[in-house]
Amino acid sequence: MIFNFMKDHRRQFPIEKMAQVFDVSRCGYYKYLRSGLSKRKTENAELLKMIKAVHKRSKGAYGSPKIHDALKQNGNVCSRKRVARIMQVNQIKSTRRKSWKRTARGSSDDNSAPNLLQQNFAVDAKNLVWVADITYIWTQAGWVYLAVVLDLFSRKIVGFSLSYHCDTGLIIRALEQAICHRMPDNGLIHHSDRGSQYRSQEFKEFTIRD
Repeated sequence: MIFNFMKDHRRQFPIEKMAQVFDVSRCGYYKYLRSGLSKRKTENAELLKMIKAVHKRSKGAYGSPKIHDALKQNGNVCSRKRVARIMQVNQIKSTRRKSWKRTARGSSDDNSAPNLLQQNFAVDAKNLVWVADITYIWTQAGWVYLAVVLDLFSRKIVGFSLSYHCDTGLIIRALEQAICHRMPDNGLIHHSDRGSQYRSQEFKEFTIRD
């Protein structure tokens, strides 16, 4: 307890003075410090082995947050910063690569609506032309897909939808949200990329009618 107190207050009081007050030797204090450092070094070595094992089981995909979670689940109590520091010193990092994700596939049939927009991006008022597209975003949880509907006049997003799956529902939810928020009149043109993997005419380009 005395040596621990001396360690905690070494910036406030000289070691020699505290050793005299507590009637202990400076050699004993420095031996205590060395034993503490050795214990920490031993613990870090054991922790490094466990980190390497988890990293290997994940085939190199895990970074420090997931490795820390795995160690915690196995009953190993340590801070995430400590895990990250040991991994950094030993050059252990996630090797997962952000692979390219294909969001569109060209259609070889003629089941597509006519191009009513004809590259005419000059619009006089809101809710006359909406354009839609899909993109993908990398997150810590993996790839997520984002479908958006944009009003060509205001250049504002009027509807969007996020999903882990690039499917028809993703597009429908974005369009339904836009319609719910804007309540467009008859005659609205909804235009999307012809390369979309969804070949249905209603998802290419349409006009709202009675």
